[in-house]
Amino acid sequence: MQQTPSTLEQGLDIRATSAPSQIGRLLSLISPPPAPASASFDARERVRRGRLVGALLLAFTLIELAALFQFVIVDDDHPLMKITLVVTLALTVVVVALNRSGRVTMAGLLLVALANLPLASIPATAIDGKFDIVDLGALYLAAGSVLVAASVLEPWSVFAVAAINCALMTLIIVGMPHSAAFDELLASNNAQQAFAGPLLMQVVVALVAYFWARSVLSALKRADRAEEIAALERREVERTHELEQGVRELLAVHVLLANGDFQARAQPIRNPLLWQIGASLNTLIARFARLAQMDFLLRRTDQEARRLAESIRIARAGRQPIWPAPSGTPLDEVILALTDTASYAAPANAAPAAPRGFAPTPAPNTSSALSEANLPEWPFA
Repeated sequence: MQQTPSTLEQGLDIRATSAPSQIGRLLSLISPPPAPASASFDARERVRRGRLVGALLLAFTLIELAALFQFVIVDDDHPLMKITLVVTLALTVVVVALNRSGRVTMAGLLLVALANLPLASIPATAIDGKFDIVDLGALYLAAGSVLVAASVLEPWSVFAVAAINCALMTLIIVGMPHSAAFDELLASNNAQQAFAGPLLMQVVVALVAYFWARSVLSALKRADRAEEIAALERREVERTHELEQGVRELLAVHVLLANGDFQARAQPIRNPLLWQIGASLNTLIARFARLAQMDFLLRRTDQEARRLAESIRIARAGRQPIWPAPSGTPLDEVILALTDTASYAAPANAAPAAPRGFAPTPAPNTSSALSEANLPEWPFA
């Protein structure tokens, strides 16, 4: 059945997205775990270099497998090369273990050694054990190890790797027997170019790789500082917004309190400093509400005391008094005692006496009542 264009496009999209995701999962298995967002720049840089080591390991593994296929199945005349490839694969496994455990520097050093496989292959693949003109290409390929060092190690390490490569190349050219063709090349006018070309290549690549690695590292540091500044600005904006919101809430509570609403309370505020002020304000409002209640009770008691005194004077004059009704003040007990006392008739020539069972009651101690009121404690001293 022929697929429609939309179905074909969907299939291409699935294949395009599944391949990178699979490579990403494979990289996550051979790379250090991601650093947290709060990690330092050095920690995040180590993880970044670990990811580069993982990506390069995948490429080197493919090259090693292809070389193993070439020298084991296709060409079976180089037993030393087989041993070299087996050792290289073993080192690859060690690099994976080190990189996964976070030892990125050690893994990078071994990766640079793996990148020098072209140099190691010269003695293993040389015809009759002699260095020939065709082996000059492997000397130029050794510049790849300098680029690997610039990617996964510190920038200054490229000069150390280039110096080691130059020493190894000189040792190979000088120490190995030469073929007749290479001896003729050394005897010609091109001898200086053949000998100095790979060495000069190492120096040029080391310089370029050093400045490239330095520029990349500087760009990463600038980007990291920019992210930190952006994060600080974002936190400052959020803090300012919280502060303004808290101040508005406290101001609204002050307005309600100024209008006589003693039920107003400050709600919990995200800013801890403002919430301390809000908690203290709530305690102050509670104390004001209690004092206002006591003030109202004191004024009501004063009014009822005046009415009660007037009723007592009327009773002493021999007239029928109208006792005040209970008003919820402490004088209610006095009024109840007076109204329950039996009525009596005083002699005509006698001065009005106090009702039987009635004794003058001292005025309530308002200061004591206020001091003993159940007022809330301050949230902090």
